[in-house]
Amino acid sequence: MNLGRYLAGYLPLNLASGLASFGAVYVFTRVLSAEEYGVYALMIWTLGMIHTVTLTWVEAAAYRFTAEAEAKGNLADHYQTALSLIFKSLGLALAVAALVWFTLRGSPLYAATMPWIAVLLPMNVVIQVALQAHKAGLRVERYVFTESFRLLMGFLLGALIAWYFGLGSAAPFIGMVMAAGLMVLREGKWLLVAAKGGQTSPAREKAWVGYGVPVAAALLLDLVVAGVDRPMIAALMPDGEAAVGVYAAGYGLADKTVLLICAWAAMAGGPLLLAAYERGGPNAAAEQAQGFIRMLLFVGVPAAVGIALVARPLGEAMIGEGLREQAIQILPYIAFSGLMNGLTIHYFAHAFQLVHRTREGVLLMLVPAVLKVVLNLILIPQIGLMGAVYSTLISYASGVAVLALFGRRHVALPLPPGDLLRIGLSALAMWPVIAVLPAIGGWAELILKAGAGALVYAAAALVLDAGGARTLVRNRFA
Repeated sequence: MNLGRYLAGYLPLNLASGLASFGAVYVFTRVLSAEEYGVYALMIWTLGMIHTVTLTWVEAAAYRFTAEAEAKGNLADHYQTALSLIFKSLGLALAVAALVWFTLRGSPLYAATMPWIAVLLPMNVVIQVALQAHKAGLRVERYVFTESFRLLMGFLLGALIAWYFGLGSAAPFIGMVMAAGLMVLREGKWLLVAAKGGQTSPAREKAWVGYGVPVAAALLLDLVVAGVDRPMIAALMPDGEAAVGVYAAGYGLADKTVLLICAWAAMAGGPLLLAAYERGGPNAAAEQAQGFIRMLLFVGVPAAVGIALVARPLGEAMIGEGLREQAIQILPYIAFSGLMNGLTIHYFAHAFQLVHRTREGVLLMLVPAVLKVVLNLILIPQIGLMGAVYSTLISYASGVAVLALFGRRHVALPLPPGDLLRIGLSALAMWPVIAVLPAIGGWAELILKAGAGALVYAAAALVLDAGGARTLVRNRFA
């Protein structure tokens, strides 16, 4: 299966993820107060931190070692190892959740979400381990169905609960629990069947720990880069959680849009890159990466540029009135930080994961993480939300630079300047067209300008052959 067919296979999930993410911004910025939305955003980040610290290492190892286990014919042992490590790691996860609840018990808005987070942790790790196995095993349809159902049903149920019952910042988490409960039955059964007759061993578990923990540490540092500004905004700004709500609304639109598009390309390109490395080593991986990065730039660059150009109608259409104006101001900056984030975690990080040098990747990710914290401490008290925005841009740029530079020693992942230039010019061609269209406001303006921009980008990409656009069209209609 080639990259184009993989992209088509994962497209429904990308659409579902977009609907859930943007639907959450649209609904929850309207049915929750600014403070409640800020607490929801902070606790989503907290859930991610707890899960990454305690559970993600199992998921990362399950993905990395699936192809190897399949080649050796010991998949049952592989999945038995996964189940063993899931149960061992859950004790720590729940202990950390209990500690967080104890710390936050005096704040009702925070404390009300923690029981639901504690329930989500075991459900999510079972589902995620199964999903990583499906992705590595190229079971695209099952992966797409499970994750799409969990995302969409979780959002819909959370939105209904927030609208009908209230329950504030806890409502979205209740919806997530209900949706995950259905999928954990399906994927938990699959894992048990797959592990039947298998045996784990201390040596295999040690190998999983050796690979997975550094990967999880790198992802943890990425979470710090992506989200540490939220608790810092809450602590350093006078309006606290309400300011976090504004920042999270803008972030949820701009960063999520670009990152989802990059993740879509990575869902297809990542497994093919891994397969190429297993088959032919660094040179084969670098060759496979040519198509991967071309596609990543082809979809990611116009997404970032497009959001910057339609920031006002996008904000008017999607964000509740109480959070809207300030959020619109930060959308263009966050869009470009999202592109750099996507290049970091979905492309350049592969150079370290493929050769099992994940510890080095972790150490390098300390650069943007530490830079983000230091810049936030300096800039947020001085210029408020824009200080967090500038810190994000600078830290992500440093992350791309250090991973791209040092990763070349292991796998020379390309960043072709010719393709980048042609794609950038094609994206910039949207600007004069969008600029002359009338500012009629809201959804009408957004649809008009986004549609016109997409048509202009497609036409310019064909003229310039940006990202191999002509070849894609030729193959599609051949």
